[in-house]
Amino acid sequence: MSFCDYDDALPKFATLVAAHLGPQALTEHLFLRDASGRLTLVLRGKPRHSVDSLKALSQAVHAAVSPYVDELPFATPDELFDPTLAGADIGYIERLKSDPPGSDLTVRVLERRLVGQDWMTPPQPPIANAPPVVVFASLKGGVGRSTALAIAAAYFADRNPGHNVLVIDLDLEAPGLGSMLLPNDRCPLYGALDFFIENGLRELDDAFFANLYGISSLTQGQGLVHVVPAVGTRCTEHPQNVLGKLARAYLEDPTPLGPKSFLVQTRDLIAGLVGRHKYDVVLVDTRAGLHESTAAAILGLGADVLLFGIDTPQTFRGYAFMLAHLARFATENTNEDDDDWRSRFCFVHAKATPNKERSRAITDKVFDLFAEHMYDRDDNLTAPFTFGLDDPDAPHHPWRVLNDSHYVEFDPPSRPEQLEDAYYTHTFGDFLSKLYQRVFPKNAAQT
Repeated sequence: MSFCDYDDALPKFATLVAAHLGPQALTEHLFLRDASGRLTLVLRGKPRHSVDSLKALSQAVHAAVSPYVDELPFATPDELFDPTLAGADIGYIERLKSDPPGSDLTVRVLERRLVGQDWMTPPQPPIANAPPVVVFASLKGGVGRSTALAIAAAYFADRNPGHNVLVIDLDLEAPGLGSMLLPNDRCPLYGALDFFIENGLRELDDAFFANLYGISSLTQGQGLVHVVPAVGTRCTEHPQNVLGKLARAYLEDPTPLGPKSFLVQTRDLIAGLVGRHKYDVVLVDTRAGLHESTAAAILGLGADVLLFGIDTPQTFRGYAFMLAHLARFATENTNEDDDDWRSRFCFVHAKATPNKERSRAITDKVFDLFAEHMYDRDDNLTAPFTFGLDDPDAPHHPWRVLNDSHYVEFDPPSRPEQLEDAYYTHTFGDFLSKLYQRVFPKNAAQT
């Protein structure tokens, strides 16, 4: 018996299903991948395959797909005691590349995971009655993601008219925004980490939410900046409990209507805050990398997602992993005016230089990345999601944050000038103007 690995298991299984049951069986039925990666073909609809064809399929699959197949490689929803598997829209569509090219296969897949389940949630719509939400994401730390968010908060509040800004630090394991924007005497009792611990055990009231944010004194504009740090004073007073909280923060919360994932809880966090105060924009800092918690911000909030990166191979390799996964959720728009979640993404070239040749080079690289994984390649689609290389409004067209030694050590409580317009405009001017236009298009058009 030969053995295959994770990456070959589904293509081999699908090829055998097409050969023994016919190509139509690939989308008629469902491939279920369990927590260990093993595959089962869920036979849906009225029985129509002969006993001989199923027996031949079973023998072929065991010979070619082991160990990524159960003892019985196919079963009905009833045999799996899960009638939901019969649903027509369950799972996602996967297009499997073939070798040789030209005979690609399309299958329907449902994933079951112990961790990272939120990455299987299709991009969600915006939160009801919430202002625009902007997510600051990156693959690696040290690219200036949190610094840019702090600058953006000050910029929005300092505009005329000033905007009320809610800042949330979801980088639970590397807290930073709280200390950037809140002096110690303004740190709230609780932080985002406490929300994820407490919300699954009791109903959170107005008093809890009032103790979840601090008011930054570091901006001088007409707008307020409310900051939900990752950790509050309860954590600093009881530091021995922080790792215990982290071990439980990402768990699903049981409810009478079913478990709430970290993604759903994050939506509840924002809804609870914006339902109690009037904000014009919400800025969310995420954990660097492809951690399961990052999916909550990138997929779960209906937000504009800023992908920060520097010009290194690691940046493009890592984002290729993420965007290739997200491409599974891309569907054809039937109308040019339809909102496409892919339009909410934007690449931010961090620590950029003014060199035009370098800028051109990274534009080419980001275009190749998006063209490969995010843009539609079929010109016959009714409203293809695609852009030209030099389209300034395209998701791949980088927003630049210049490399500036003045922001290597970012500490506004000690150096408040770092949050002053005259100080940050040179470094963040291009980025801020484009972000403002994205969040407040009507206001930007009037200025």
